[in-house]
Amino acid sequence: MLALLNDFASYQSYLSSVVRFSSWCSKILHLNVSKTKEMCIDFRRNRTVISPIVINGEPVEQVDSFKYLGVILDEKLSFTEHVTAVQKKSQQRLHVLRKLRAFYVDPLLLLRLYRSIIEPLLTYCSICYYPALSVKNRNRLLKISHVSAKIIGLPTPKLSEIIDHAILKKARAVATESDHPLSTSVSKEIPLYKM
Repeated sequence: MLALLNDFASYQSYLSSVVRFSSWCSKILHLNVSKTKEMCIDFRRNRTVISPIVINGEPVEQVDSFKYLGVILDEKLSFTEHVTAVQKKSQQRLHVLRKLRAFYVDPLLLLRLYRSIIEPLLTYCSICYYPALSVKNRNRLLKISHVSAKIIGLPTPKLSEIIDHAILKKARAVATESDHPLSTSVSKEIPLYKM
């Protein structure tokens, strides 16, 4: 559930929505409250502390970050934890590239390996979070690409160009899909010529 809580009335409306949602769930499925999390996204310096929601007599755990479909969301939407996780996984896979280079594997084969095991880590869901990243976090991802290029001995595709291409491709898909809620606003902004 998503709610904009800017006053007491909106908070009360949010609580009533949670009650309606939990009663709807009880008719269809069992809502496991112990696996349910609540995260408050608040960009202000002085966060408003809200009491945990109670569903079926159990309080819902409040968290500062949550992994959803492979992307770690945090309370400020800075994606720093996600970038750290991607960096850690990439370091493990860079080790494979280093070992193969030590066995004098052809650089073109190493580049293909990079494009199949490291680049997907760097670009997965990037159209959702990459534009919002700080320069520091972007540089952390770009560093992985640069280190890979040094290991391989060939230039790797530029990460920013890959992500820009993916964003443009998604925007075109939204613009051409008439049923999409954003199609009318996106179609005015995006040229539909093919790349």
